[in-house]
Amino acid sequence: MGISLEKIEKWERKKNAKKLIRALGVDSVEIRVRAIRALSSIDDPEIINYLVHLLRDEEPEIRLASVETLGVIGSGRSVEFIRAMLEKENETKVIEAAKGALVQIKEKIK
Repeated sequence: MGISLEKIEKWERKKNAKKLIRALGVDSVEIRVRAIRALSSIDDPEIINYLVHLLRDEEPEIRLASVETLGVIGSGRSVEFIRAMLEKENETKVIEAAKGALVQIKEKIK
C-alpha cells in the first residue's frame, strides 16, 4: 500500500495537506515532486515550512519543484530562504527558477 501518483491526485483534489506532506518523505522523486506541486493549491501557511526545508534537499528536482511552488504560493516569508539557497545552489535550472520565484513573490506582495 504505497503512495501512488493517483493517490497524490486524489489528495490534491480533496486538498488533503496532511497526506500530501506525508508523501514528501517517500523514496520516489517523481512522487515527491508531484506532491510538492500539489501543495501549491492548498492555502495553509504551514506548507511554506515544509517547502523551505526542501530547498536543501540533495535532489535537484526536489529543490526545483519546491522553489517553483514557493513562487506560485507567493508568500513573502519564503524570500529570505530562497535568497539563502541561491548563495549555495549550483544547478542552473534551480538558480533560474529561484530568481523567477523571487519575481513572482514580489509581484504577489504588491
